[in-house]
Amino acid sequence: MKKIILRPLLYAALLLIVTISCKVEELNKPNVTNTNPPGVVSNVTVVNKYGKALLTYTLPSNQDLSYVKAVYETTPGVVLEVKASYYTNQMELGGYADTLPHNVKLYAVNNSEICSAPVSVTVNPLSPAYKMAFKTLTVKPAFGGYTVRCDNPTLENLSIITMVDTAGNGKYIQTIGMDNIYSNAAKIVSVTRSQPAVPRKYGFLIRDRWLNQTDTMFQTLTPVFEKLISKSAPSWTNYVLTGDTPPKSGSNTNVSYIYNGNYNNGWSNIYFGDESASAPTSITLNLGVQHTLSRFQINPYKEIGNAYYVRGNVKNFEIWGSNAPNMSGAFDNTWTLMTTCTVVKPSGGPLGTETAADAAAGLAGWQFDFPEGLGPFQYIRIRNLSNWQGSYFMSIAQFTLWGQ
Repeated sequence: MKKIILRPLLYAALLLIVTISCKVEELNKPNVTNTNPPGVVSNVTVVNKYGKALLTYTLPSNQDLSYVKAVYETTPGVVLEVKASYYTNQMELGGYADTLPHNVKLYAVNNSEICSAPVSVTVNPLSPAYKMAFKTLTVKPAFGGYTVRCDNPTLENLSIITMVDTAGNGKYIQTIGMDNIYSNAAKIVSVTRSQPAVPRKYGFLIRDRWLNQTDTMFQTLTPVFEKLISKSAPSWTNYVLTGDTPPKSGSNTNVSYIYNGNYNNGWSNIYFGDESASAPTSITLNLGVQHTLSRFQINPYKEIGNAYYVRGNVKNFEIWGSNAPNMSGAFDNTWTLMTTCTVVKPSGGPLGTETAADAAAGLAGWQFDFPEGLGPFQYIRIRNLSNWQGSYFMSIAQFTLWGQ
């Protein structure tokens, strides 16, 4: 008897669920269906840009207008579609790979997804950014690798693909440390390291975000030999100049700890400067002999809570070089400003938050390249402009140099 009663109840419940589901689905549909196409866009003007075209137009007066749609081919067989809401009367079409005339069809679309008749316009895009960048592309040997340069005046998002023929058989691959170069800078400059100092044939091409790409530029390069600069032969020493900042009183830290080769970045195996400093602080090292330097690494002190982007760890700082420093400590003509650096958190997150990527970068150490053509120098000075808490003292766990 119970089975006879439950079955109708179960059927009624299922019917109710289906009914509710249908009602919810109806909420996503227009209240009124209009099968009449809207009016067409008019007064279309074209501004041709580099690899793009900017269209300006007059919207039709239909009350239920939803958006305007452009359909166009960037290259034969590659069709793109761009939509712009009725709140604007402009749209930019990108992805063109040449400067040939291209036809564009514009449609007004109402809330019922009914399209107007098309309006055709012709655009003549200027040379695309990736081709302009390729014309200026230069690659030169650098310490441990090569330096890539090119111009990108339109600030387009570009990627430079690099490959190498490791076996000399015409097969190009990307080896460890050879990553694509991504940038939208006006002048793209990037140094790739970890390449052997032997002649090999490399290939370079440039691609944009629509996957248009140039031909490949092939070049035989011999990277300049680079080595880790020994901290013990001859020994580095702390070369104290007037104005250099001593360790915090009673901290049991010392400048010598940053070049002792011990990458244990816990307290007190670090240098931790005087926290009361009211101006940029500095420390000076004597490398024992002159070196032409290619890059350096700073390992930050790991604060309580496994945090790296906090307190006195350097954020904005300078590296200076000299062979006969003025004992007064003045940053005068006996010193050369080698580079100015800013540490950037991989996550870009606010102060007080660190992701796994931030922690991994802090643990590995922050690396920076020196510009080409500097030195050689025997004396190196680290000048901290600001730390992560916004003051001037600095803390460093280890300082490492590469070059010759």
